[in-house]
Amino acid sequence: MNQIPREQLPHPTTDGARLQADLDGFGYCLVSQALDDTTLTDVATRLHDQSRAEWQHNIDYENPAHVDPANQWVNMLLNKGRIFQHLVMAEKTNKLIEHLLGPNYLLSACDAQVKHPEADAMPLHSDQWWMPQPMVPGKNFCRPGSIERNRGTWTEVRTANSAINPPVVAVVMWMISEFTHDNGATRLVPSSHLVGHEPDPAVPHNIETVSASGTPGTALVFDGRLWHGAGANRTAHTRYAITCAYCAPQFRTLENYPRAMRPEALAQASPALLKRLGFQSWGIYGHAGDPTAETIVDGTAAVGVMYPNENN
Repeated sequence: MNQIPREQLPHPTTDGARLQADLDGFGYCLVSQALDDTTLTDVATRLHDQSRAEWQHNIDYENPAHVDPANQWVNMLLNKGRIFQHLVMAEKTNKLIEHLLGPNYLLSACDAQVKHPEADAMPLHSDQWWMPQPMVPGKNFCRPGSIERNRGTWTEVRTANSAINPPVVAVVMWMISEFTHDNGATRLVPSSHLVGHEPDPAVPHNIETVSASGTPGTALVFDGRLWHGAGANRTAHTRYAITCAYCAPQFRTLENYPRAMRPEALAQASPALLKRLGFQSWGIYGHAGDPTAETIVDGTAAVGVMYPNENN
């Protein structure tokens, strides 16, 4: 695949047709002014407060995709402020998710990647790293249960000449801080979603990347097959971003909402959000006894042990 001139790469826009074309051709697009100023301020305030409190209380979960003491992972944001529900259900970006995944999809995760000063670069990866490769009948294949992260070896970016998996994951990264080359803006490999293989995860990257730069309130939307990784933060300021990852309804989500949602957060969720969180079955997958039920938020309505003539 020939190197793409920088001026031809995606730039922030509100043009829906351009955004979809960028997603299809480059594997990513940039939605300008995806958050209005008021919502951006509310989201930023809640995230800053939550991340600072978790940091002070030594709640520091290790993100297996980015093991770095200066990178803070604030997960399960839907338990940590109703304002984050706005990001999950935002119409502008959800249209682009539907363009990739179709109308039925699930929220896989809503979390924050907070890159403090001196945070290093993240290994290049795709968010479909767990997908088995297409196989040729009669040939050996990778067993799905044996796939491991960072198994990629590819350093060349060229469009595959044989069948590859379609996208089953799509991601919206909300820029809560300004994203710059110096403060850890996500690094991307344009059109790598068409390669059909995982990248070499070496750091420093041995594959040419570009920075997804943008002002606060911009949304980076990308195909789950795209090679990407957070850059290094070489500034004196923390870079804040929120990731809303989505997946097709057949797949297991990163965050287990039916088990992990706090009662007060669940009570605030709309029926549309509950559907996105997996509280509604899809083609009977994910049902809780009655596949026709609109939503199932707990097991109290499920049928338990019964005996014949028990009421006689």
